[in-house]
Amino acid sequence: MANNRIRRLVLPLIGALALGTAVAVPAAPASAAVAPSGAAYVTYTANISAKGSGTGYSSYINIHDAHNNAFSFGIQSDTGATQSKGKPKYIWERVQNGKFTYGYMSAASNNLTPVGLRWFKNDVAAVSVNHKTLAYISLNLDGRLFFNAEANARLNGDTVHSTVQNVSIKINDVAARSGLNGKWNTGFSFHGLKARQTKADSRGQGASFAIDGTVSGLPRGGNWDTDQVSGIAMITQKWG
Repeated sequence: MANNRIRRLVLPLIGALALGTAVAVPAAPASAAVAPSGAAYVTYTANISAKGSGTGYSSYINIHDAHNNAFSFGIQSDTGATQSKGKPKYIWERVQNGKFTYGYMSAASNNLTPVGLRWFKNDVAAVSVNHKTLAYISLNLDGRLFFNAEANARLNGDTVHSTVQNVSIKINDVAARSGLNGKWNTGFSFHGLKARQTKADSRGQGASFAIDGTVSGLPRGGNWDTDQVSGIAMITQKWG
């Protein structure tokens, strides 16, 4: 896995990011287990599905800042992964100061499933499926925060058909920073994948998206670890 996976996770800095070579390594689950403190600063929930064809496809919710820190949680199917061998798995992905790590979790369904991630100010993230917490993972973020609904596919010719439905993002801060700013931006489209908003929102809340496409235009040997292959909708935290 390579630098462009980091670029996908910290999308606001695309075109201006200079991270150098980064090595992606799996993180030991035990090293990720820490206790949260107080109420969650952010709670991001949605119902997601990840369907497609070919060698790999995925669907995620993502939270990141403008300082090379990011965290995604979702469903991935990847025939190139020895941990899953193409079967759907829950997976988290994390960038901290330019270092990318990830962790495969339990078997997943490709069908619509409630997932969530919470972030606590003592630098802990919690991930959940069907409203049940699966794990706590160390995570540093430094606001302002950005939120993605996204899907990916692996190789030229692979397809993805993802949904991210009924998004809810709650921010526990002062009034000027507790909401969302502006509208969802679905203009982040790479190598044939595109996000489309299918349900209207109220100040960013309650939105639904379909993210679809067939991968094209990757160079010889290119894949979702060497190039950005994504359809993304994004919205930002209010920052008054």
